[in-house]
Amino acid sequence: MSRKSYRNTRIILIFIVLLALAWAFRQEGLPFARPESRGAKSTAQLQDELLYRWDNAKKANYNAKFSMAMEVRDFDSIADSLDFLSEYVEKHRGSILSKYEYMVRVPVNETKEFNNKVKSNGKLIKFSSDYSTALSAGSVEAYNDSLVVLQAKIKNLEKLRQENPNIKGYTQDIEEAHNQVKRINSLKYSLQNKDYDLYLIAFSEQFKRGVNSYEYIGRLAKQFIIALGALALGTPLIMLGSRLLFKVLGIVGSSTSQLYGSYYNKSYGGTTGYGYNYGRKRHVKRVYKDKDKGDGDKSSDKS
Repeated sequence: MSRKSYRNTRIILIFIVLLALAWAFRQEGLPFARPESRGAKSTAQLQDELLYRWDNAKKANYNAKFSMAMEVRDFDSIADSLDFLSEYVEKHRGSILSKYEYMVRVPVNETKEFNNKVKSNGKLIKFSSDYSTALSAGSVEAYNDSLVVLQAKIKNLEKLRQENPNIKGYTQDIEEAHNQVKRINSLKYSLQNKDYDLYLIAFSEQFKRGVNSYEYIGRLAKQFIIALGALALGTPLIMLGSRLLFKVLGIVGSSTSQLYGSYYNKSYGGTTGYGYNYGRKRHVKRVYKDKDKGDGDKSSDKS
């Protein structure tokens, strides 16, 4: 290999390595780059969708509404484990706003299992439960919590009445608390026909591009090897194709010039008798010579 060929080969190899590095950094980000995210970090858009598309929400008489915002590392990697969401949506008339946002109706008897399944797929960053939203006037769970509070209140009032038997107000307060218990029990029993809980679920991908860690270096090396392999295979093919193209163009150009030259010679050279200067006015150079002085003298003498 000549020195010039060796130098050209080295330049090409350096160019391939630099291009592979640029591709790897483009895919994984520069070190210490800021974190990025995709998807939805809240259920606000789902809530807006609920107001417009679920006009019959009040009539549905849901048991409760749950809003869950989940953060996952890579949504595509858990897509298969989230297939159960689509099954619930199709079976129980839910809605999918995007691949990151779900509005799901869940039977009350399955709500705990459903909740745990969702939480197992990522990190729960926001959670809220609403038992007395515009969807319904209350819920069995909310009424149970109220009953616990009232029972504690009644117990405390009875203790105070025993300690202070002369105060008649405690008896009245206890009777009022018992009436509240009866009213809540009545409402609770009337809600037993609430078959569904409503879940608004939003997923977001939180990933750090360019973190200075072994994991980042491994991903960067993987992208570098992939790019290097592609360039190592593609560059010789491109160079070979370019050489073949130039050679074909050279052959075509040479043939064209020869054909044009022969046609020109035939048309304007010998066959027609017209040369390059045909049609131009011919310039004749005249040469004037002085007469011989001796001849002039002789003629004068004769005269």
